[in-house]
Amino acid sequence: WQTGELGKVDAGGGGTVAMYIANLDVDTVDLGVPVLSMHAPFEIVSKIDVYMAHRAFLSTIQRS
Repeated sequence: WQTGELGKVDAGGGGTVAMYIANLDVDTVDLGVPVLSMHAPFEIVSKIDVYMAHRAFLSTIQRS
């Protein structure tokens, strides 16, 4: 696991809709897989990272 921050906690996320949802008093978190060379013509991700993220998202949805 690796965590990171994008500026001030109350300022919103890094270009996602999370900050707009958070402004509606909804608990919000941005989650995703690491991407090498994001916004380049060829982006690279690990298949195991995508698979494990899928499993995590699915288990979260199933518990709701």
